[in-house]
Amino acid sequence: MRVLVIGTEDMTGEHVVKQLADRHHNPVALVGAENKVEEMVKLGARDVVSLEKRDFSSAFSGCEAVIYLSSASPRTGEGKPILVDHQSVIDSVEAAKKHGVKRFVLMNTMRAKEMESKNSSTNDVKYHSEELLKQEKLTYTVIRTSMPVDKPGIGKVEAGPSIVNDKGEISKEDIASVLVKALDTEEVFNKTFHVTSGEILIDEALQRL
Repeated sequence: MRVLVIGTEDMTGEHVVKQLADRHHNPVALVGAENKVEEMVKLGARDVVSLEKRDFSSAFSGCEAVIYLSSASPRTGEGKPILVDHQSVIDSVEAAKKHGVKRFVLMNTMRAKEMESKNSSTNDVKYHSEELLKQEKLTYTVIRTSMPVDKPGIGKVEAGPSIVNDKGEISKEDIASVLVKALDTEEVFNKTFHVTSGEILIDEALQRL
């Protein structure tokens, strides 16, 4: 499957590109600058689209699926306002529809303080972009993660509509595994779920949803 990865500016996205290649998909990496191209190729990207040279929408051409990592796309990043990321999600969904993409996996990081403040403006914006995705004729999956951390993956998570015993964090490598495996796991098609570090193997955790 030819899969566009939006969010390669962070280690999670790098893991996604590598794992897609390892699973014999054809990853297409969207990057903000030319100096990231060689790195993505080394990780296994079949194609790399640099926003310095090509139009954003053109990256979707020929792709069958999109994996979008919020707050890590080349058009946003952690230093940009959440509203910018929200608009980027909307633009990505529109571009996916235009180019006939059928599968869209969206990752949102739901930090502990945001979860506690259910009526916060940050959550309102994130939930709004999720709702827009759900209204489109795409097979979607929305994955809300605990805080991503730079630790080796353990291959085990807890996943569900809500998390009772949230560990508060999850390794970026494990997030990538969840995103990649969610692509063709029918049990998570057209569903939204939370994921954190846990004790259940990722394949099994997804199949239980």
